[in-house]
Amino acid sequence: MPISPPRAAGLAALGPRPRALAGLTALVTSAILACATCGSPGSGPAKTGSVEPPAAPPRLTVDLVAFARVMGAVAPCGCTTEPLGGLQYVFGYLGHDIDPQRRLVVEPGGLLIPDPKGPEAPHDEAAWAQAYQRAGALQERFASLGGSLVAGVGANDLSSPLAQEALKRWPLPRVLANSRAFDELGVVPHRVVDIPGTDGKPALQLGVTAVHEPSPEAVKLLGPLEPTTSAAKREVAAMRAAGADVVIVLVHGTRAAAVDVAEGVPGADLVVTGIPEGTEKARLGAPATRVGHGWVLEPGDQAQTLTHVRLSIDPSALAALPGPDAWKVQPSAEVQAKELERLDARLTKFRADPAADPGYIARLEQERAALAASLANEAAPTGAVAVTFEQQKITCKLPVDAAGAEALRSYDAWVATQNQQRFAGVKPPPPAKGQASYIGGEQCSACHDAAEKHWATTRHAGAYETLVKVNKQFDLSCVGCHVTGFRQPGGSEVVEVAGLEDVQCEVCHGPGSIHAETPEKAGKAFGIRREAAVDVCLGCHTAEHSDTFNYEAYLRDVLGAGHGEGRRALLGDGPTGRELRAAGLEKAGGACPKQM
Repeated sequence: MPISPPRAAGLAALGPRPRALAGLTALVTSAILACATCGSPGSGPAKTGSVEPPAAPPRLTVDLVAFARVMGAVAPCGCTTEPLGGLQYVFGYLGHDIDPQRRLVVEPGGLLIPDPKGPEAPHDEAAWAQAYQRAGALQERFASLGGSLVAGVGANDLSSPLAQEALKRWPLPRVLANSRAFDELGVVPHRVVDIPGTDGKPALQLGVTAVHEPSPEAVKLLGPLEPTTSAAKREVAAMRAAGADVVIVLVHGTRAAAVDVAEGVPGADLVVTGIPEGTEKARLGAPATRVGHGWVLEPGDQAQTLTHVRLSIDPSALAALPGPDAWKVQPSAEVQAKELERLDARLTKFRADPAADPGYIARLEQERAALAASLANEAAPTGAVAVTFEQQKITCKLPVDAAGAEALRSYDAWVATQNQQRFAGVKPPPPAKGQASYIGGEQCSACHDAAEKHWATTRHAGAYETLVKVNKQFDLSCVGCHVTGFRQPGGSEVVEVAGLEDVQCEVCHGPGSIHAETPEKAGKAFGIRREAAVDVCLGCHTAEHSDTFNYEAYLRDVLGAGHGEGRRALLGDGPTGRELRAAGLEKAGGACPKQM
């Protein structure tokens, strides 16, 4: 799939392309009901002697898969009920039911290196070594896409000398329109990708440019940045003049920045939001929305959810491809499945209501039957250009890419070997004079046997073993939340964890050496914290790593016989942490193997 070099053009080359607003509203039910009986057995065979119409030429199917910032993520934390992401599943998806000759993958920049302000940001030599290994694995798999990849440049690509070195070391087909500071690295203002037709000859051209939102931090790292709208206008015009039939603008910025470009740049068919805001959008992105001339796409970050746009084009339309206002939007399987769930819920409600109108229930049942039939037998695309938009979650239910899976196994093995050597004999500093040290749960159980027995029934007691099973007990991204006193004075380190494996008593109650020597003073517990405030839990139970965490519900598991029975009684009945997690796993369709 060849990539054409950028060619200059004036704004006049764009030409007037009036567009009418369109949307997805009411699309699902009306489209499906209209086609519900298409091709059904009841339509009967053709009459004897009738002349069959000539077969229509095959439609051209083109797939665009958009990422937001990947930020060095190769696999998700396996502690959530539905881990999203993973190199092996990303490329398993890209290689399944998508023609590699008619595929374009785009990412807005920030691919290789973690966000310097994020929780995965490397802060020391060992963490940077791991980040570099992940960057290498990412670059190898993304580079394998060849000419079907176009990448942007992000501020975190330049956030440190090591990040800048990664950008130079691992070249990819990158674009950036509102800065020319990276020309020496092969970064160009835009690229035009040729897509072959069903006959193998060039049939369609996809143009891609990228702009970076000029935030103060971005300007500090990237230098002066031209306003996004003016830069995008110039490059969209140039791409149209170069023959681009569909134009994509990657915006390394928030949705607001993407909307500004979509509204201010005539001729931008698809605008990709590079930085989703908020935990939920970071995971799932948001459905495509019609803005201005085209559509704004919003994938999730860290390759957790991709936005997949599939164009089905009538060959007769290729000579003068209509713009987004004329595209026929077809509901994706994802949208139809959600609508089916909604109809099922409504039917359950009204069937249970004796006063419900039978005619209304019958209409809902008809809608449901048509929708179920459509899901079972996907309707053929129609119109000059038919398009589906899908937010594809990257889960362990997807096909596995063998090369991606092997890259992760190699990474885990490298981390285990390197960090065992690097941290052998390394211990945290001793506590200051008069301060407590960590002693381990075994010493605690000498006086608190009943509490230890209850603790052994909790998930905290198996925290370290979950890492050992997948060779991640030496991984800096994981180990700190699976041991006691990690990198605290008198606590544990990556290798030196003997007696402090798992989430033991002292994680919640603090180091216990002083308490062990003097358990009480004046009839009260001494040298120990009786209760753990929610902030203690939130150090590890973050939204990204513990999606079902609820303080009171989780306390109902942690407290019990011999361990805070009175406090447990005050909590009363209610959901437990185990129940919340079980519900989350059921909703996700079952557990995934722990990754990273």
